[in-house]
Amino acid sequence: MMIAEDDLSITDSESAVSGSDDNEVQPFLSNDSRFESQVANAQGSAELTKVTSTSLAGIVAEDVLDTVSRHSRKDGAFSAGGYGSIAHRISSRASDELGEASNLSQDETQDANGGYLVPKAQLTVILGSVFSLIFLAALDSTILSTLVADIASDLDAIPYISWITTAYLLSTSIVQPMGRLSDIFGRKPMLQGCILVFTVGCLQCATAKTTTSFVIGRFLSGFAGGLNTLGTIIMSDLIPLRKRGVFQGLGNTFYALGSAVGGTVGGWIAHRFGWRLAFWFQVPIGVSCFALIAYSLHLPKLVKSNPEANVIAQSSLAEKFTHVDVSGIVSLSLMLSLFIVLTSFTFESAFSVAIVAVLFLASLTAFIHFETTVKEPIVPIRLLKDRSVLGSSLSNWFGTMYIYVILYYYPIYLSTVSGLNSEEIGWRMVPMIVMGSIASVGSGFYMKWTGKYWNFSMIVNAIGSLGLVWLLARTYPFGLKTKPTTIEQYLLNVIPEMSYSSLLTVTLLALIAAVPLDFQSSVTSIQYAFRGIGSVLGTSLGSQIFTLVLSHQMVAKLTLSKPSDVSERQLAKVINRALHNSQYIRSGAPQWGVNAMIESYGIGCWYSYVFATSVSVLCLVSVAMIKEYKLYSTVKRTN
Repeated sequence: MMIAEDDLSITDSESAVSGSDDNEVQPFLSNDSRFESQVANAQGSAELTKVTSTSLAGIVAEDVLDTVSRHSRKDGAFSAGGYGSIAHRISSRASDELGEASNLSQDETQDANGGYLVPKAQLTVILGSVFSLIFLAALDSTILSTLVADIASDLDAIPYISWITTAYLLSTSIVQPMGRLSDIFGRKPMLQGCILVFTVGCLQCATAKTTTSFVIGRFLSGFAGGLNTLGTIIMSDLIPLRKRGVFQGLGNTFYALGSAVGGTVGGWIAHRFGWRLAFWFQVPIGVSCFALIAYSLHLPKLVKSNPEANVIAQSSLAEKFTHVDVSGIVSLSLMLSLFIVLTSFTFESAFSVAIVAVLFLASLTAFIHFETTVKEPIVPIRLLKDRSVLGSSLSNWFGTMYIYVILYYYPIYLSTVSGLNSEEIGWRMVPMIVMGSIASVGSGFYMKWTGKYWNFSMIVNAIGSLGLVWLLARTYPFGLKTKPTTIEQYLLNVIPEMSYSSLLTVTLLALIAAVPLDFQSSVTSIQYAFRGIGSVLGTSLGSQIFTLVLSHQMVAKLTLSKPSDVSERQLAKVINRALHNSQYIRSGAPQWGVNAMIESYGIGCWYSYVFATSVSVLCLVSVAMIKEYKLYSTVKRTN
């Protein structure tokens, strides 16, 4: 729960009256210099706070630091923050439940807005605008999942599916630093900019005649990813952390609604009118959201504890541009672009791979150098020293990797192996979307009621990995002896999605609870950046595995199935058509090759699921890194 900064000075006499709370610990990245001096005086080891907490020694030192901070509190006052762990953190596992309830009641009595930054009527209007943007971003991100086979086949681009999908994911990753940029230019202008670019991108996709043109359109529409980041930051500005999970769950419900519209309605439109109309109808939605934000989103001015940040917020537009980390943005964009090339292209020689790999490592090195040396980094990498920040970010990375493999290659499985059309596939995505939304909201309520999250998250993510094992067992493709029943087609992707949805809600709160308030937007951007990179990596590696296995199996199985009267040239033509157009299997393919083609696609999808299952284990390990801290109940600030 949060304590107003005006009431944060804890004197020795007050401490004697209230009793010492041995569960209070200072955050690893506190910006309160008095705390570090207290630790140094108490233990003679000021360097303890500098230990990188992601190493074994760092983890031990961080636990020692927690103990030191509890003793140092008895020797002098130090300020406490409100939201998350602005100036001190409290270990939820060992918290005194009676004292927690008493403090919670006191805080909410003192705060006229019930812990929120604005009156509830204004909060409702703002959240309505934010949720509309989340809906828009979700609609665009999922509309491709049920259309990708149709689009790739129409453009003869089955081998370039990874480019079609990762062009969007690349721009989504690049715009994640919007959190820091919104600190400089404001939340509202950045939102409107993202909507404008997104709408232009949808128009480009609707009119594309070539694969290249469509890829460019998807890149532009990927700016919708910034809407998620900025919407999340705005909610964190206004809503106390203890209640934040519930509202994040509601936001995820709108995301689920957008996903349902994107998947089912997009598939329905494509099945009856063609896939282009699925992008045309997004254009007026983008225009409507732009107008809605212009007239209804009025955010309060936030006063930061850092005076320099307040000066930047009040400076002219030209002066604001001087605070933009251009080197960081450029190096990040270059690094991600090379990463896409490295993971999505098939190179003719090892030398070409080596050249691209060297360029990627050079850009990565440059990015890390810039972000650790510039005064105002777009992505403050030093925050990753905290093991909760690192664990939250890595779990989002690995979790997004496995869910994107399922998101794109489960529909391909249903299309090729089960023989479903885009509309039928869209309906089979609905339970996944609905249950994911319920899991997200349920996770938020759990954290609101208990104030805890670590054990819960470990259990949920372990169940998610078991769900992927179930998917592997029911899609085992060799010989096509095992096929999912109709009911299973609706359910096989549900458990992984529920686990992932819960993960997003829990790790966001764990992340914010680990850092001072002034870094809230930065760590949110970091998490979304890791999520974006995870989506790129998951899609790219999943595509590589799928394509390589599919090509190998298709050649081997069709060669064995080929009748004696079919020439090698005819066989090569059949293989080429089957690899480039999945619809060819049931509309034009020779009967002698149909089963071999279906089985080849099934094996390709199955190996991508094996990859997803392995990554989910890494996600679980990353979740285990997170430390559990108290979730405060007010966002009351010093103004």
